[in-house]
Amino acid sequence: MASRSFSGQFEDTTGRSIDNDAPSGLRQEYVDTVYFVFERSPSGFDERRLHNIILQSLAVQPSGNPYSGFRYAIGREINNAPWERFYDLVVRIASEVPTIFQVEYRQLVNQLLASYRIAWNLGEDDKLHRVLPAAIGVQIETVFSELGAPRFAAALASFREGMAAYDDRPQRAKDACKNIFDALEATAKIVGQMPTATFGNILGEIRKVKYLSTETISSLQKLYDLANNHFRHGTTQPFLLKPIEVDYFVVSCSGAILLFVRM
Repeated sequence: MASRSFSGQFEDTTGRSIDNDAPSGLRQEYVDTVYFVFERSPSGFDERRLHNIILQSLAVQPSGNPYSGFRYAIGREINNAPWERFYDLVVRIASEVPTIFQVEYRQLVNQLLASYRIAWNLGEDDKLHRVLPAAIGVQIETVFSELGAPRFAAALASFREGMAAYDDRPQRAKDACKNIFDALEATAKIVGQMPTATFGNILGEIRKVKYLSTETISSLQKLYDLANNHFRHGTTQPFLLKPIEVDYFVVSCSGAILLFVRM
């Protein structure tokens, strides 16, 4: 069994706030997890090949016969790697895992990430995604689904770019906010049949026909104001939104996208 098979049951996995580090303990437990998976491969375990893949993916020239063995060399180089490269390695190794162990690999990696309060999980697409509360995660997935219609292609492209920036290591907060809002504006243009309008123009038309409540329109206006004041066209001030404000903006815009899609 993997090293967290017992203690992992009792870890407090709330507060997944570490997004700029890969603790040494996490790195070494990850090495053990990789060995636990690969040593059971039905096609055999080529330890030298694993060693070469890991070191070269970390931009380190592998030794033909490392002192103290391959496992020690892997652990040493993973421990010395910049924290961002450690997470690159988690993704890189996912592509080498035997098919029968791919689900288990993701589960074991995610157990480790949760135990160390890391802000990402390894998804079924073998990419790292920022952990969100369950209900919000469902909302994000729903936006991807709803924007799947051909007419929303431009909005979907912006939304994908925004979520990629949101999930990035470290997070590209300004790019995330800008692209998520671009997705909202593009969606509103399609639904409102106003291809050359701004989001403000669209809100003006909604006010005229009183399609939405005054309070709902006001909340959408506040998102538009926030975007214009902090990162949209003509902004000259540095991007100053706090991480929790970025979370709020991304979630709020995602909800607004669904609002327009379903109008």
